[in-house]
Amino acid sequence: MRWSSTRTTCRTNRSTSSARWTSTSRETNSVAATSSSPRSATCSSRKAAAEALPMRPLIVTYAWLLTRLPEAFARLNAAALGQLLWLLRGKVIRRNLSKAFPGKDVAWIRRIGLTSCRRTAEMGLFSIASPMMSEAEVRERVIVDESMLSDEHGLPPKGTGAVLFVPHFALMEMMTAALLLRPELAKREWVVIYRPLDQPAAERWVKEARERFGMKLASRREGFARSMKAVREGHVAAILFDQTTQSGSIWSFLGTPCAVTELPGIIAQRFKCPSRIFWADRTGFWRCRLRMEALRATDAIGLTIESNGWLESKLRSGDDICANWLWAHDRWKHGQHPFKKLGE
Repeated sequence: MRWSSTRTTCRTNRSTSSARWTSTSRETNSVAATSSSPRSATCSSRKAAAEALPMRPLIVTYAWLLTRLPEAFARLNAAALGQLLWLLRGKVIRRNLSKAFPGKDVAWIRRIGLTSCRRTAEMGLFSIASPMMSEAEVRERVIVDESMLSDEHGLPPKGTGAVLFVPHFALMEMMTAALLLRPELAKREWVVIYRPLDQPAAERWVKEARERFGMKLASRREGFARSMKAVREGHVAAILFDQTTQSGSIWSFLGTPCAVTELPGIIAQRFKCPSRIFWADRTGFWRCRLRMEALRATDAIGLTIESNGWLESKLRSGDDICANWLWAHDRWKHGQHPFKKLGE
């Protein structure tokens, strides 16, 4: 397929097809436009695939090197990329840590911030490398904690939906292996809301890796509807609850106002289903233990407060787990915006 013919067809289809707009939630200010023309959708898919071709061999080669060379190679790459992230986002990270821990000195802030950057890079490298890992290699690196199977903290009986509140800890990418390690967890559908990558080749590679063992990814545009459907039908919806949001409500987190999302709590309240914290507890380089903990609240506001309180306690509990969190995102960015306070 030639690029010129692809672009011409796309322009023609865009001019002749109509778009329907759908609101996703009361928190979301954006809408998703989807073409009603099958030909237009096919055109977009082909164009994305064509754009992905030049990058894919590079990704495959890098993934091969990460998994076939001694682990020291991957560790060195994580350290180098972490240093680069620190150079790019160090100002935001230092500001975030200073707000959250005003009593800590500059040396502590630098150590925790730089470690967080390295572990963020480590997680990104795992996303690239994991498709090249055998199931046996994945089993060696990921452990499912008994809490995920317990009556108190694990998933409810089959037929009852559940909402999983996911914090942005390092190695959260390894959570998709849960369905491989414990087949009983795969007896229901898991829908995970995620943000697609901008680079087509990287997006396809990472999405395939995340869905390798059975979890289904839904972009933010379609995620709310698919999550609602999954929970309504007795399945599982997993949603990050601690990222920067441009909407939502204001709540104090680590002593400073920030915008918090009520989306997972809204779904849980609507369907009166159990809610759990689901996270990856890092135990070493590319190694973790997957854990679950039950949330007691049943309403959206209560669940939002409880989940953020749980995360705040974890971050204050020790340096290692504090460094596991993604401090590079500016969760407090919209804390001064005129959003409603949580509960109003």
